[in-house]
Formats: sequence, structure tokens, C-alpha cells
Amino acid sequence: MKHGLKLAVAALSTAGVLAACGASNDNAGSDKESKVITVGTEATYPPFTYKEKGKLTGYDVDVMNEVAKRAGYKVDYKAMDFKGLIPALDSKRIDVIANQMGITPERQEKYAFSDAYTVSGSTIIVNNKTNDIKTLDDLKGKTVGSTQGSLYAKTAEEAGAKVKYYKGANQVLKDLEAGRVDAAMNDRLFVLTELKKAGYKVKAVGETFDKNESGFMMAKNSKYTEDFNKALSEMQEDGTLAKIGEKYFNEDISK
Repeated sequence: MKHGLKLAVAALSTAGVLAACGASNDNAGSDKESKVITVGTEATYPPFTYKEKGKLTGYDVDVMNEVAKRAGYKVDYKAMDFKGLIPALDSKRIDVIANQMGITPERQEKYAFSDAYTVSGSTIIVNNKTNDIKTLDDLKGKTVGSTQGSLYAKTAEEAGAKVKYYKGANQVLKDLEAGRVDAAMNDRLFVLTELKKAGYKVKAVGETFDKNESGFMMAKNSKYTEDFNKALSEMQEDGTLAKIGEKYFNEDISK
């Protein structure tokens, strides 16, 4: 009995030493279950990222949660204004942004992106009483409401419009309804689902433009990119991405 007990203790000790050696030789290969990813998100941009009964939810949140689960990470969300997301990433206060971040050549010069999990386009929004704005050309000389840091602000400026900045999409729509700005721009998927729900006296006009793809945004050469892309590929293949899209938009928005 004692001899067997000694053998068992020795075996456990040896296994412990081997495990410790393995961990010290390869930190990157340590147990991902204990690793936490800090994710920045706006939390005021339905149906992508918002709070429902105090709980963070939305398309981006669901996709992020499933990616993290498959990649072996836990997620710690940090809610903040859109304009604060990129500075938070730059200062390493967050590891990843999950907030419909458009993948652009300019951003790719400085940041890494996961593969796209959203494919969409942009739409112009105006007050219900407005009839003289239907295209980007019509925005010249007008005032367009936009959240700070949004790609829509750049598009508006390129069209010759003056941009008025807001903290979130709801503030933009309130001022658009009140006539304090002439137009706004947003994702066609936001217009498709949330614009009618919100009840603002505004409408989408013209054709969808600027087809775009969105992915998770992170620091250049981020260690998370490979794991995220592997998980997203699996989710695409097994239909999980499509199911999450159908939950919020009644269609697969991942391709």
C-alpha cells in the first residue's frame, strides 16, 4: 500500500514538473481558458451592440462571444463612446474592438483585422419632410450628423457637406428629426432593422452605396488574429454565422 502510494505521489510530482516545464518553455501555448480578452464596444448601436435589460447583446456581441468560446478565451467587455474605441486600442486599454469596424486600406496600414463577419453598405437618412436629398451629390453644402470617428463623416466631407458630431446614433437621429441637421448616414442593416423600431420621423433615401466589410479590429500583428479567423471560418462552414445574422436581420449578413 505504502509502496503504491509512493509511486503514485512520484508520478504526480513528475507530471507536475513536466507540465511546469512545458508552460515555461511556451507561454503562448498555455491554457487559453485562463486568458481574458478585453473587448471595446459602443453598447448603444442596435442591433449590433446594445444593452437589453442591462445585459450587453447584439450581433457583434453574439459573434464575439462565439469566436472567443471556440478560441478558448473569456471576454471582458468595456463599453465606451465610439470616438474612444480606437484611442483605447492604441493605449492598450482594450485588446479588440467589436463594433462594426469597417475594414479599409487606411486602417489596415496601422491595425490588424479578423476576416469579415459582416458585409453591407451605406444609406443616406433624411427627415421625412426632406425631398431634395437622394444621393451623395445632394449633400454638398448640407450639414450631416455623424458619430465621432465614423467613416460616414469622411464620406460626408468628401461629398462637400459640413459634419456635426455626436456621441451616438440616437443623438444623430434626434437632431435629424428636429431639423438641426440635414441628413445622416448609416449602415443599411441598421436602417433595415432599427430605424423603423426607433420611431423617429426620418427615412432612408437613394441607393445603397460603398459596399463594405466589417471585422474585429486589433493591434498590428495581434496574437488573436489567427485564432479569431479559425473560429470565424468554422462558424461560416457550420452555419453559425448565418444563424446569428438571421436572429437579428432575418438574413445571413456575413457574405
